[in-house]
Amino acid sequence: MKIQSNKRLIQYCDFISVLSLFAAIAYGLSQILPLCYEMGKDDSDTFIWKALVQAIECYAIFFIGLLAYFMASNVKKGKVFCRINQRILSAIGISTMLSGVLINVIVNLTPIDVFHQNSILLIVIGAVFVLVSFVFEVGIRMQEEQDLTI
Repeated sequence: MKIQSNKRLIQYCDFISVLSLFAAIAYGLSQILPLCYEMGKDDSDTFIWKALVQAIECYAIFFIGLLAYFMASNVKKGKVFCRINQRILSAIGISTMLSGVLINVIVNLTPIDVFHQNSILLIVIGAVFVLVSFVFEVGIRMQEEQDLTI
């Protein structure tokens, strides 16, 4: 279904898409640069596990930012309730939940001493995205039925 796009919606979508990409890049750099510094002075066996947890977090944030950019560009084109956006929401949710589960497994099965609450947060946020994806699916089906009856 295509919706009439107006100028304000287009500006808002441009802002959201650029902001999501910049936020993802800034988060990644702010997490990876200190790790590079620590790599030079830390010779313990647990460093690789800490680096792996940070890398998974950065991947999840960047993936969310990238998919949010694509979704905002679809909305900018006037495609709001479409299967592509539903799949994007589902991909964000599943990827985020898997990242949280993987971080939780690494933290619990390795000798890292740090409690990592971000893994639980990633799982909850991923579940919310999957739920919104299911709501989108129901809305798309209702819209298709509505289009067929008219």
